[in-house]
Amino acid sequence: MDIAVRVDTSGAYCPVPILEIAKVMRRLPAGALVELISTDRGLEADLPAWCEATGHELVRLERRGTSYVGWVRKAG
Repeated sequence: MDIAVRVDTSGAYCPVPILEIAKVMRRLPAGALVELISTDRGLEADLPAWCEATGHELVRLERRGTSYVGWVRKAG
């Protein structure tokens, strides 16, 4: 995957991971791919809900040990 930006919010909890990806998305062009890394297990529910609410595409979300990694493509 051609990742435009990697956002690592490891150690932070809700709402920080979503706030950080939202901040990054505002400055990227449509179609850009962002990788979000988090240790907050709430990301499993929060990231899909945020993508649905904002229209961004959740490409994939997976668990890697104690971390969660999500790839989101900016809408537009």
